Amino acid sequence: MRKLLGLVKDIYSDRQLLISFSIKDFKRKFAGSFLGMAWGFIQPLLTMIVYWVVFQFGFKSGDVGEIPFVLWFMCGIVPWLFFSEAFSMASNSFIEYSYLVKKVVFNINILPLVKVLSSAIVHLFFIALLTIVCMFLGYYPSVYILQVIYYMFCTIVLLFALTLITSSIMVFFRDLNQIIGVLLLMGMWGTPIAWSPNTFPEKIRFFFKLNPIYYLVDGYRDAFVNHIWFWQKYNQTIYFWALTLGIMALGVFIYNRLYPFFSDTL
Repeated sequence: MRKLLGLVKDIYSDRQLLISFSIKDFKRKFAGSFLGMAWGFIQPLLTMIVYWVVFQFGFKSGDVGEIPFVLWFMCGIVPWLFFSEAFSMASNSFIEYSYLVKKVVFNINILPLVKVLSSAIVHLFFIALLTIVCMFLGYYPSVYILQVIYYMFCTIVLLFALTLITSSIMVFFRDLNQIIGVLLLMGMWGTPIAWSPNTFPEKIRFFFKLNPIYYLVDGYRDAFVNHIWFWQKYNQTIYFWALTLGIMALGVFIYNRLYPFFSDTL
């Protein structure tokens, strides 16, 4: 707990560096390409459209209750695209910024969070796009939409907790990058993003809810279309934060154990 609080304190003290470095990371990611930063929005948008066409017209997916499938699907794919991109990029942060890891004066524990916040820039654009689509389909913003801030914060904290583990291990085990790709593929199909969990019995749905990303995806739908406050699902909220803080504690432990050997390995 002491080390966890120390990590939070270090990040807060370097908050200005964190924000400026995240923006620079986003710009650097597409430097040299003809369309530049536009690729950061084009790629996930095309991915979203392809998935929607496949499920809407290929698999003949119908409306979920009274909610149009395209809207229900977008509420799930938007947080997933943010999670998957940030998780993949942040897990490689120590290797990508190896020149900073070797600098004693640089606070390297912000590097995974830099990648997460860099991906969040694109995510904000898609939240705006999702809001526009909701309005076009007759689901106008209400006070419930403020929960997006909460669920986005939940996603960032979960990502930082997970990538503190994966980025530390990645320094010594590069094959983890391929394993993460497989896990993200499984996560895409194992999370109710393009399919409704209501098609399964309640006993089966319980196991889906053990997936913390289920909480995030379902939360975005609650904010935009279902109009349910997160505290109304207090059991899931308590479970999510207990699991996330547990992962965070494990991440701090692994990071502190492996950090002294980063420079020699990189």
